[in-house]
Formats: sequence, C-alpha cells, structure tokens
Amino acid sequence: MTKLELLSGTGLWYALCILALLLTTGTLAAIPRSLQAIHGKPMRFIAAFNALLSIAVLVVLMDCAMYFENGSEKSDYKALDLVLFDQPWIFYVGVEALVTVLLVFTELNHARYRNSFLTVDAIRQTLNFLPEGIVVSDGNGFVRLSNLKMDALCRSLTGELLTDTNRFWSYLEEKQESRDGQFIVRTPDDHMWLFESELLTAHDLKYRHLKSFPRTYRQITARDVTERYRIIEELKEKNVRLQDIQRRMKAVSELSGDMFVEEEQQRARATLHNQLGQVLLMGRHYLEHPERTDANLVYMVTRQMNRFLLGEATGPREKAPGAMDELSEAIAMAGSIGVTVRLKGNAPTEAYIRGLLAQAVTECAANTVKHAEGDCVTVDIAESDEGVLLTLTNNGKPPKGRIAESGGLLSLRRKTEDMGGIMHVESSPAFVLTLVVSSGIVPEGFDEL
Repeated sequence: MTKLELLSGTGLWYALCILALLLTTGTLAAIPRSLQAIHGKPMRFIAAFNALLSIAVLVVLMDCAMYFENGSEKSDYKALDLVLFDQPWIFYVGVEALVTVLLVFTELNHARYRNSFLTVDAIRQTLNFLPEGIVVSDGNGFVRLSNLKMDALCRSLTGELLTDTNRFWSYLEEKQESRDGQFIVRTPDDHMWLFESELLTAHDLKYRHLKSFPRTYRQITARDVTERYRIIEELKEKNVRLQDIQRRMKAVSELSGDMFVEEEQQRARATLHNQLGQVLLMGRHYLEHPERTDANLVYMVTRQMNRFLLGEATGPREKAPGAMDELSEAIAMAGSIGVTVRLKGNAPTEAYIRGLLAQAVTECAANTVKHAEGDCVTVDIAESDEGVLLTLTNNGKPPKGRIAESGGLLSLRRKTEDMGGIMHVESSPAFVLTLVVSSGIVPEGFDEL
C-alpha cells in the first residue's frame, strides 16, 4: 500500500490536508463549548484529545510535504517523523475518520446538553426577550450582564451606552422621582418605568479558594408601570375631588342641621301659639258662659300650660294615663270653647288618621271662634278610591279673602303630607278643609291603633 511520503503532491494528499484543516478548526471550536458546559470532565478531555489528534495529523501532513518537496536528508528529521512518513496513507484516513467521529460525538452531546440544561447563551437569549430591563454589575459598576431592554432604556434616557451602572444610577438619583429608594422614570415615548437596585451575593465554587469569595454584585431592574402609574394618578385626582365633595357635604350637613333646628323651632312656636290661643279662648268662653263650660277641663288645660311655661312640664299638653284619645279630647276641647263638632259617617279607627283629624278639628274650632264667629264644625267622613276623605266646614261668617296658610294650618299641611296625604283649603263661597289619607297602610314614623 502506498506510503504517505509517496502520496505528496497528489489529489488524495490535498484532500487529506483539507480534511485535516477542517477537522482542526472544528475541534478547536468545540473546546470552548465543552469548557462552558457543567456536565463533567470526560467530555472536556475528549474534546481536548480530539483537538490535539487533529492538529497532530495536520502537522504530520505538512512536514511530510516539506520532506518530499525539498528532498531533505533523513538526518534532518527524527526517527519518529520518519516512521510517521513511512506509514500508509490509509492509516491517516483512519485517524481523520476517528477525529470526525469524536467531533460528531462531542457536538451531539453538547446539543443534548443544551436541550436539557441552561447554558450561558440560553440565559442571555432569555434575558433579551424579557419585557423588563435588567443589568448585573460588579462593585465597580462594570457591566457583567445586561439585556436589550435595559440597554435601550439607558440610551433613551442618557444618550449613552450602558457601560457603568454606578453612573447610570447616579443619573436616576439626580434627575428622577424617588419613592422609597425606587425611581419612577418617564421615557421619551411617554412610558413610566420603575427602577430598583439590590445587592446579590454569588457563591461561585470555582473561586472558593480566593479570599474575595463570596462576590457581591449589583442588580438593577426596570419594570413598565405605565398603566399602574396612570391608575394611581387617576385615584389621586378622584381623592382630591372626593375630599372637596366631603367638605361641601359637611358644610351642607351643618347648614341642613341649622335649617332643621330652625324649622323645628318654628313648628314648636306655632304649636305653642295655637295651643296657647286655645287656652285663652277656653278661658274667655268660661268667663262668658260658665254654665256651658267644663270647669275641670279648663282648669286642667290652663294648669298644664302654666307648668309648661314655667319649665315644669315637657310639653303644653301631656296626656295622662287612661285619658281620652286625641280625637275625643279634641272634640271635648272644641266644646270647651263653645264649638260643637258633628261627625257624619263612621269615625276612622286608625290611630294616625284619628290623630290627624283631631288636629284638624282643633284648628277649625279655634278659627271658627276667632274668625267666623261661629259655633259648629261639621266633619264629613267618607271612603274614596284614594283613601279616607275628611271634609271639615263651619258656620258663621265666610272668609273675606284667600286664606293664608300659617301657624296651625301650615302645621296641619306638613303632617298630612308627611303621612302621604293631600290637603286642600277653599275660602269661597265658604270655608272648606279637605283631607285625603290612605287607609290600611301605616305611614313610616306613625303608630297603628
């Protein structure tokens, strides 16, 4: 079989040289990948051995070519070189085939490793695809790891490449809004980013023999908080408006309270005025017609009014236990001032309607004496689709004009409307007071019989 030294210059020799050169390049490129992997020393040894073997084949081929082309003396080469030159070319084909097999084996093993474990390239690619920015640097600010988003943010904010994290963080401290060590940054595209910084401690087993172990790194992250920032700002605006509304509601509440107190005071004064007027009318009627007036009733009512005016009673009229109900008492009071009350129809049984009718009888009886100079009040009681219909009229002089509702009539209207009823006053050709109240449904705030 042809020796290698006799093959120099032929096409087969050039093919062997080209293949040896390609294998050398491939095996040398496989060494860094095997060193980066953490899957054990055997593969690193195989990669290194394969590289040395391919280099050795290439060197032998080159030396053999020089020996054959220059016609050098055998004494210029070592005995080992001459032995290698004397080998058949098929031996080197076998060696290159072995190198090829080992190279394919190491590459397939590296591919399986990449699919099973995280590699440096995989981590870097993953970081670059993150929507958030991240950069890791050593204690001097030198960047060890940075993704594309953080690089883009640094360029958009400072106009420079991200090479020094200390300088970049100083820029954030000087220019941006700080919140508890964090920085809210508005980028030129009107997005809001939250920057945070923290220290990391790395326990690298490869450098455990060094005095500087463990090592401390600085990590800066950036998150897009545009939507959250917008919501916070919107909540701030709403909070300001709510505080303004609360302030105005407080002012309105205070004003309403004052108005309510004033209204209650007016009602109390009107009630006191009406009841005091009734007492005076009762006293006058007793003086003019003692034989037709219940002296005990006059005494009781007058005494109660005096006690109230002296502050000894809580109201101008306090109902004693076992006393008559409001309607019966109102009819008796009307009789004590010389007014007869005639009821036409069935008297209502509901306590709230009897109370309303009692107030109407009391008011009409007093006005009959004071204005109409009459002595009779007629009450027509009927049922209608809207409820109980109460119609009150009196004898005596008709009103001279339109009746102004004040005092007792105004208080009667308020009570009627509070019960959900309707009140209507006519003055021509005669005085007519009409009340319509729903029956069977007790209004809120009123007791049922």
